[in-house]
Amino acid sequence: MAELTRFWDQLLRLIEDDKVVPVVGQDLLTIPETSGQTHLYPYLASELATYLDVAPDNLPQGLELSEVASRFIEAGNSRPEVYAALRTVATKTEAFPIPEPLLKLAAIRPISLFLSTTFDSTLTRAVDEARFDGQRRTRVLAHAPSDMQDLPDDTGTVAVPTVVHLMGKLSAMPTYAVTQDDVIEFLHSLQSDTRRLTRLFDELRGRSLLLLGTRFAGSLTTFLLRMLKTQPLFSDLKSDYVADDSVARDQALVLFLRRASGKKIKFFPAGDSVSFVNELHAKWMARHPATDLATSTPDSAAAFEFGAGAVFLSYASEDAAMVDGLRAALDDAGMRVFFDKRQLKAGNSWEAKLRRGIDECSLFIPVISSNTVTTEPDRFFRKEWRIAIERAKHKSFNPDTAFLLPVVIDGLSIAHPELPLEFGAVQWEALPGGSATTKFVDRVRQLYRRHQAALAGLA
Repeated sequence: MAELTRFWDQLLRLIEDDKVVPVVGQDLLTIPETSGQTHLYPYLASELATYLDVAPDNLPQGLELSEVASRFIEAGNSRPEVYAALRTVATKTEAFPIPEPLLKLAAIRPISLFLSTTFDSTLTRAVDEARFDGQRRTRVLAHAPSDMQDLPDDTGTVAVPTVVHLMGKLSAMPTYAVTQDDVIEFLHSLQSDTRRLTRLFDELRGRSLLLLGTRFAGSLTTFLLRMLKTQPLFSDLKSDYVADDSVARDQALVLFLRRASGKKIKFFPAGDSVSFVNELHAKWMARHPATDLATSTPDSAAAFEFGAGAVFLSYASEDAAMVDGLRAALDDAGMRVFFDKRQLKAGNSWEAKLRRGIDECSLFIPVISSNTVTTEPDRFFRKEWRIAIERAKHKSFNPDTAFLLPVVIDGLSIAHPELPLEFGAVQWEALPGGSATTKFVDRVRQLYRRHQAALAGLA
């Protein structure tokens, strides 16, 4: 009993100091069904098997999705087909309610950095819901061997909750891990000299890890811990924590990790990650009752942090639904996008933050429609346009680093007299109904990556 008390006291103190980074896996992704609760990834495996006409028999627990994908590929089919099919199958799960364990974890406010070993957006949705009333405010980064997305320089100084997808993020392209061999390649990429996320690992060096239901096999769990610690298990002075049922059942692995770490790796006795999060949340709320799922105010610094290099979408509030589709296409392609659904009213403090955000964004996309043809000077998007045009005038941009990229979503002429002349003077795109074309997404991604490379000092 005394040991368990010390376990919780130590962990809660570390969380209070923002020294804990959860590594969230698929075991926390519960979804409702008629008989109670099931897990998202076995559900996706079943749906994918039906979609790809793959036999769903005898799927190994915890590796259901990997097995369905592998059977499809081994039958002589194209590997990229799996990722496109999974993106299609997973779309309807975005309407599922956010799992309660993730909402409880996200409500523990000192935690600012989350690592995810899954490719879905459920964890991000949970943080946005628990902290920002469902508004998209969480910074999202997704690592892939072909696309390095490291933490920006401001992570340690700005209170912006951040989710890093270690295994990539869901899209129609093979830029996320589905099969076991994908996982190996992603882990190899993370620890390689050329693809290593330097700022992320620097941030982790001073924090304790909390593994939550990753469903990694024994050797992969050991490798993940060793890789994220950046030094031998036995030489680390801080404790790490494991609440993972699949790890708890592997007694040989538990014994090895305890010995290798000099007992610095602590195991939740019950093993189950859902039970752990429920108990953690209850203990946290007992100490900090005022922080229960309360949301941030719209004007808080945390609610309005772009992150250097984000793509800025500026639009009339009447076009929000169509612009949200455009945002989703850019988000799926791995870009950080600022998209403000509420079109907050201007004020002195807000304008200063807005000006800084536009000055730091990689690309400014004014979304133009008949709704933007107005002489009302107080429309919020007009203020955004003026700030962006001012930035473009005072900084030199060559064609490879374009800053203004106007998009027209209806039949309005770019030469309309109520529109800024600067928009017609640069290359613009016609995207009827806000439907993003592959060509447009590729162009934005190219400009975005050049900006990110420049930020990282690689260009």
